[in-house]
Amino acid sequence: MNTGEATAAELYRQARTGVFRLDTATARKCAANFLRFADALDPRIADSHAAHTLTGVGDFDSAHQLRAGFEAKAHALTETLTALQDSAVQLAAAHLLAAGLIQATDDTHARPLLAATAALPTP
Repeated sequence: MNTGEATAAELYRQARTGVFRLDTATARKCAANFLRFADALDPRIADSHAAHTLTGVGDFDSAHQLRAGFEAKAHALTETLTALQDSAVQLAAAHLLAAGLIQATDDTHARPLLAATAALPTP
């Protein structure tokens, strides 16, 4: 599944080099949408973690094989959702950077800073 990582990275690069530019209002609106999407993935990611270890499937070999298969799919789902979330945050940063609202992002504090710059209300 394409989670948009390459596209987000390229748009961020274009914003950093000045190829991609936006006005402030449009950048804030777009960034806010990407950040809302990223925030909406938090519960889905948490839910996917619950399926990493399944119990109650039985003691037959086939049951163990099924459990292992479902657990592997849960891990893959978590990775995919996390990659989507990271792409959304990077797209938000690219839009804010394109409007000159930020200089660069710091992965440690990116979401709160981007949310504040995009003028999103805090929960």
